Amino acid sequence: MEPQQINQLRERLGWSLAKFGRYFGVTAQAVLKWERGTAQPNDFALATMIQLRKRLNAVEGEQQKQKFINGLKSALLTGGIVALLAYLFNQDE
Repeated sequence: MEPQQINQLRERLGWSLAKFGRYFGVTAQAVLKWERGTAQPNDFALATMIQLRKRLNAVEGEQQKQKFINGLKSALLTGGIVALLAYLFNQDE
């Protein structure tokens, strides 16, 4: 993903640098470096962001978008990274 795509994804989610970073296990400063193009996310974070963007693009309407984002939060809170991956890569959600 290009730096501006990472920024756009974060903004579409409505998340701060810090909140976005927490979901990937990095600091706000690391996310800022990704968005400026001075650093690259690791392979896991990159693959997750690509899938997240793909799923967000498939969501229609603000209500469905919010439902999807709430599902992301719930998956992370209850099951961590494994639950997040299952949620993102499950096409039935």
